[in-house]
Amino acid sequence: MKNNLAEITDIDIDIEGLRESWEEQKILAGPDFPWTYRNYCEFSFFTEYFQNILTDIEKVLGEKPKDYIIQLHDPRMKIPDQPKYYLNIPHQDWNRMTCINLPVYYNGIEPVNFFDIKDINKYQAEHGGINYLGKTRDYLRIVPEQIGHYSSKHPTLMNVNNFHNVRVVDDSHTRIFIQMSYDITFDEFIKKGINTRIL
Repeated sequence: MKNNLAEITDIDIDIEGLRESWEEQKILAGPDFPWTYRNYCEFSFFTEYFQNILTDIEKVLGEKPKDYIIQLHDPRMKIPDQPKYYLNIPHQDWNRMTCINLPVYYNGIEPVNFFDIKDINKYQAEHGGINYLGKTRDYLRIVPEQIGHYSSKHPTLMNVNNFHNVRVVDDSHTRIFIQMSYDITFDEFIKKGINTRIL
């Protein structure tokens, strides 16, 4: 089985600190900011608290990210939003190899799953592809090769080049992640000798 998740153990995160800074982030962005479910942001957009964490991660990894993303699903915010169940769909991220996840809000019982490409290919051959509109839950019948959870103590390095999904069990639960994207593979990061713990 291939590993796809690892904690960056040299950096500690505090969930309550992330959440307090998120409230500041919304104020800093202003009431007219056009939030979507996937927000590409400049480094300067973030609060000082987030900037410090992002800078620390960059120093530990020894690599500058290609972009920063705020993944956002918050039913309390009146914003145009794709239903959260789209996360259920096994997929590869087309524009990055790995990402760092900082979980501001998420349902800790919702695992992230990784799939063997042979099982994905077999499913697509039998069903004419994967329904990327998320109108069916048939795709959940694919058995994951690995089931893991994001760390709530350290930033999580994730292999998004492998087919993966999040097993959403509660569409109404708030989910907010700050992410750093890289065109470097998961294995290349692990081989750099960074202090990590495979999840």
